[in-house]
This record gives sequence, C-alpha cells and structure tokens, in this order.
Amino acid sequence: MVQNDGLRSKLIEYVQNVHALEGNVVLMLDSIVLTTRDEELREMFRVHREESRRQQERLRERLEALGGLGLASLRKNVSAIASAQAKGAFDVFRSDKPVQNARDAFVTEHLEIASYEILERMAERAGDEETARVAREHRAEEQAMAQRIAENWDRFVDLALEEGRSRA
Repeated sequence: MVQNDGLRSKLIEYVQNVHALEGNVVLMLDSIVLTTRDEELREMFRVHREESRRQQERLRERLEALGGLGLASLRKNVSAIASAQAKGAFDVFRSDKPVQNARDAFVTEHLEIASYEILERMAERAGDEETARVAREHRAEEQAMAQRIAENWDRFVDLALEEGRSRA
C-alpha cells in the first residue's frame, strides 16, 4: 500500500463511511423484514440483511487492518444508527408499505453501489488491493439485490393495492 499519509487517511475515511452506511442498511432491512407480509419478499430482504451484516463485518476487518477503528468510526456508526432508528419508527405507521419499502431499498442499493464504486477507486489509488477487492464483491452483491427488487415492482404494487383494499 502507498505510504502517502493523506491518501491512507482518505481511504480510511471512505471505509468508515461505507461501514456506517452498511450499519444503517442493516437497521433499515430490520424494519423492512418486520413490515413485509409477503413471505417470499420478506425472505429476499432477510437474506440480504444477512449479506449486509457480512459486508459490514468485512469492512470492519478492513478498518482494523488499516488502523481506522476509533472514535471517528464510532461517531459515524452512532449517527447512522440514530438515523435508521428514526426512519424505522416512521415506517411502521406509513401507508403503502410494500411500495415504500421497495422504493427505499432500491434507492439504498444504488447509494451502496455508488459508495463501493468510489471506495474501489480510492483503494486502487492507495494501492490497497484487498479493500478494492472487497468493494468490488460488495458492489456486485448490491447490484444483484437492486435487480431482484426491480424484478418485483409489479408484485410490490399489487401488494400495496391489496393492503389498501383490506383497509377500505
């Protein structure tokens, strides 16, 4: 890895940011799993939540290898948790949960894809092939999940319509 301290610090910052993002995603997926009634879709989100937990652990390992576990990393994680908890509480009361959950998950997957694209490029510039490899693997998993969500748009809409009819 390049011994440029500024580049190394920037890489650590990016890994911390994506690690905190994954923590937020896990909490968002907790909420989605709890509020999704369709068993097959709930399982899809549950499996991705476990995948996100593994991603978060691999990022923690990269932070440890880079010497980036510390107060800044903790602050970012606490901030992400607070944001996700507030959103989760709101999600319980909103209507059209199937469509809203899918939309939020789809947008989040694309935020993660972009984050991993950037992390991979930063890692490559820093000469950290292991972090670049992790970013590529995670990005592929996020792209696959975004595709699974996209394949189910009609189903999400149908579920929202059924939900609306059952309340009427």
